[in-house]
Amino acid sequence: MSAIEFRDELLLEKGWPDDLRVAVLAGEAPGPELTTSAFRAQASGELLGVWSASRRCFLYPDFQFHRSGAIRKDVAGLLVVLPSEDDRGGWRRTFWLYSPHALLDDRTPAEIFIDDPARVIAVAREEFLGDREATW
Repeated sequence: MSAIEFRDELLLEKGWPDDLRVAVLAGEAPGPELTTSAFRAQASGELLGVWSASRRCFLYPDFQFHRSGAIRKDVAGLLVVLPSEDDRGGWRRTFWLYSPHALLDDRTPAEIFIDDPARVIAVAREEFLGDREATW
C-alpha cells in the first residue's frame, strides 16, 4: 500500500477529531477561541496533529485521548521520542504509530499505547534513539 493510500485509509476510517471537536471533547465552552486549544497543545508537544489537505485543517489521532476527551498525559513523552524533523504534517509519526510493529507483537503502537504507553515509548526509544551501530 502506498503512503497516500495508507493516509487516506486512516483519514476515512478513523474519524479523528479536528480542533473544534477536541475542544468540545475537553468540555470547553463554544467560542471562536476553541479552534486554538488543540493547536496550542500541538505546538507545546502535548498532541500530535496530522494535516488533512481535503479538510484544510489538522486532525488529531484518537489514541491520544481518554474516553472523556482529555489528552493522555503520556503523549508528550512519546512525541519527544518520535522524530519530528521534516514532518510538519505529522504523517511520518502517524504512519509509525498505526503500522504493526514486531516489538509489539505485530500490533500497532497506537493500539498498545492506550493500555501500555510505557511499552510504546520504550520501543520508540529503542528504534529512534538507540545506538544504530550496535546492530552491526
